[in-house]
Amino acid sequence: MKKVVSLLLIVVLVVSVLGGCKDKGSSKNASGDGKSLTAEEQEAVDAGLINLDGSLPIIKDPEAFEKKYGKISALIVNTAERTVPVGELAMCKKWFEDTGVEFDWQSIPQEGAQEKINLMLASGEELPDVFWNFGDGKSGNIVVQYADQDIFLPTENLINNDMPHLKKILDDSENYWKEIKAPDGHTYGFPYIEEMYGLVLTGGPFLINKTWLDKLGLAVPATVDEWVNCLKAFRDGGDLNGNGKADEIPMASWFGATDTFGSYNLFYRFTGAFGSADSYCGGNAYADHLRLVDDKVTFTAKDEAFRKTAEFFNMLYKEGLVWNGSFEADESAAYKSSLIKEDVARIGSFATWTDQEITNLDVHDEYVAIPRLKGENGMSGFENNFSELQDSSDTAITTSCKFPHVIAKFVDYMVGDPYVSIQSNWGAEGYNYVKDDNGVLRTPLDDQGRYVPQTEYTTFGTARVNSTTCRGSMIVLNEYYEKYAGYAYDAVQLLENQKINGKDDIMKEYDSIPRVMMTTEELSRLAQIQPTISDVVDRYINQWITGGVTDDNWKSYLSELDAAGLSDLLNIYQTAVDRNK
Repeated sequence: MKKVVSLLLIVVLVVSVLGGCKDKGSSKNASGDGKSLTAEEQEAVDAGLINLDGSLPIIKDPEAFEKKYGKISALIVNTAERTVPVGELAMCKKWFEDTGVEFDWQSIPQEGAQEKINLMLASGEELPDVFWNFGDGKSGNIVVQYADQDIFLPTENLINNDMPHLKKILDDSENYWKEIKAPDGHTYGFPYIEEMYGLVLTGGPFLINKTWLDKLGLAVPATVDEWVNCLKAFRDGGDLNGNGKADEIPMASWFGATDTFGSYNLFYRFTGAFGSADSYCGGNAYADHLRLVDDKVTFTAKDEAFRKTAEFFNMLYKEGLVWNGSFEADESAAYKSSLIKEDVARIGSFATWTDQEITNLDVHDEYVAIPRLKGENGMSGFENNFSELQDSSDTAITTSCKFPHVIAKFVDYMVGDPYVSIQSNWGAEGYNYVKDDNGVLRTPLDDQGRYVPQTEYTTFGTARVNSTTCRGSMIVLNEYYEKYAGYAYDAVQLLENQKINGKDDIMKEYDSIPRVMMTTEELSRLAQIQPTISDVVDRYINQWITGGVTDDNWKSYLSELDAAGLSDLLNIYQTAVDRNK
């Protein structure tokens, strides 16, 4: 079941803010027309310390700038896999060499980051000049929540007047301006956009063990019934993984998953096969179970297809085909953190965000993607309520920052150089990339297409987080591939597997809920009701799978949804979607 945020754990968070962020309000003139500099910026320009004409470096004399004003402070939500201090990351050093901008990084751990940030914002303590990020997908909700409290600087005029590269990207898109605009008409911070041919718009690969199928003389399934028959064969097939133990698991799911791209919970993969696809997507969690049907926001977890899916999974459970650990809520207990990390294949069929999570390469090669499965009243798969503009308001400037135009020019530098954007996002040259003879960044691979480490970091992911900040206001566009870099290594097989799973047809068939920024009142009401609604859904799914669906518990389910405020949820989203149009 999804985790409902409990009482805030009181944490003393000390953010060391140097001279660039002391006097709240000094930058307000800069938010008016995007041209007026703060007093400190004008002083620094006149002294020859900074350059705001669009050429590099931006800070011309970093030593003198720091001596007079201190470093520009930036809070970053730090991944647990990062062992290198943020300021020592290869791309941070590259940014400093190019721009003269060296941030005073204030790192907080990813776990509990939202609570700590909200505590900072609500407590009135000194804030950093910039919130580099807020945690994946969280920036829009946070800046809107505090939009009327004079904390974050509106940035639309900076974009229009000082950021030609970012402005062009937004102007060239049909939706991106709409997705970053708050209900009050302002933008806050700058977007993170990662175009990858729609990679994040459906879940990751749904896989089956081809080695086990071959041993049993079975083909890769094409229908739901064939998939069930494969699971039964896995159950009865004996020592299929050859380790001398009866430890084969036909199928594993993670029914409590809240992952960003809706990959691990197999329940939702099958709802479409029974007539109406439901969804979940941690990257836009308030929109779980919602879809646009003929422009109407619809709660698909009330559809009869949802009940049939529950009956189907109850059958799988009674047949002994579902791993018992599938009901654990904690990620550390899920198969993604345990079973698929072993040195022998344990699971017949499961889903994952990326096949790179299967860390043993021999085990990895046993699995293939399953084509979209035909069911009694439709096909498997669903589309995420998400966007390739994954964060609307990263690198959000606070109103106490004295150098907002420096930040704007810095972001436009990152956005405007495809080589910088690509490496800032996926890892630095010498870590995850080498340039080929045509100047195209390539991930080093061996003859089998496997990643060849260039440093002590043995995987693409660890080399990435230990050479760049990853998330922030950086942009990668589809048009960059093969001109500036090959398609991201860890996503090549992911995308191919998604396409086998039916990605292209799924995206044609379904209309997802667009990314929309809510008003403070809407967010407040959603925060009250939506976690409860999702908790009701998750709780009943577990109950139905293990105990079965009856008329009585189905009616109780519908009653609890209504009592939790489902009509308000639908009205809020319908209003927001209509406003976005």
